[in-house]
Amino acid sequence: MNYKDISQTSYPVNRVLTAEERQNQLRQRERIDVRPFYNASTIKFNSTFMELVDRWFIYRGYVTFGSLFFVSLTLLMPTVALSVPEWHLVPTSTDLIGMGICYAVCCPLWAYLIWMLLKESYRWTHFPIRFNYPKRMVYVFCLDGVIRSAKWDDLFFTISRCKRSFTPGSGPQIWDIRGHALKADRQTVEWTFALPCDSEDPRQLKNCWEFVRRYMEEGPKAVYGDVFWCHDIATRRETYREGLFALNLYLNGLPRLVKYISAPVVWLISIGRLFAMRTSKIPQWPAEIEAQCRIDPSDPYQRTAAQNPAKFPTDPISVVLDQISQ
Repeated sequence: MNYKDISQTSYPVNRVLTAEERQNQLRQRERIDVRPFYNASTIKFNSTFMELVDRWFIYRGYVTFGSLFFVSLTLLMPTVALSVPEWHLVPTSTDLIGMGICYAVCCPLWAYLIWMLLKESYRWTHFPIRFNYPKRMVYVFCLDGVIRSAKWDDLFFTISRCKRSFTPGSGPQIWDIRGHALKADRQTVEWTFALPCDSEDPRQLKNCWEFVRRYMEEGPKAVYGDVFWCHDIATRRETYREGLFALNLYLNGLPRLVKYISAPVVWLISIGRLFAMRTSKIPQWPAEIEAQCRIDPSDPYQRTAAQNPAKFPTDPISVVLDQISQ
């Protein structure tokens, strides 16, 4: 996972496309011979539009839980360290001065943790991306809260290198797919968004790209059979159970032992996710976009959470991972 780019300002704009971005370009008209992979990212699917979650949706909760945990820990530690060993029922003036100094030292840390908390909480429950097939338009609920749109054919898509989450050179290199809206010169980046996928192996991203590309270029029939699940978050906040399920998507394809070991951590993170979702607003598309995305009631390719199976199917994920490893 990667949080460096969770703020829209982390994407450099008003700049010329780099040589690496041009080299890794994904072209709308070029079909890649891989199996399309929807990456459990769909909210709604039909012949008019396909709506996907944002790049960070399945990771929501990690930053919030970490921020809340360390704020609570640093608030409690001075009190416990200064009062409990002395068994003071009433703190002395020395205790109070010591606690005051500790809290003053912690203030910069708390400010940073609250800043990080606000990356996930008190924002929006998700940042949807809508692909309109008949009108060949892309509508993006961006991370800064601004809704932007662009013609599908005008966007420049590329496999991009994510910034390291911590110090340079630490951890694996993560890649994702970004769409750049370019200015009139077709070289300068005006704004950027990311598709809902990331990986240490950039080859895997081509499967996710091909799912989006074929929908927009070949129509909903081309990928309808690849959609196995939709998130029920278009008009409501997810339940705790649904949030726990979303967090576990990150573990799909991993050995069962790793899943068992990770389960307690995921349960803790789910508390942070619940906090983030409950404090965030549900995104709403403006009336003019909804008017351009009217669905035919008799559309045979409609898919929403109402058609979800009782159990989330993991076979498609395994198939894709096996295909890539060959």
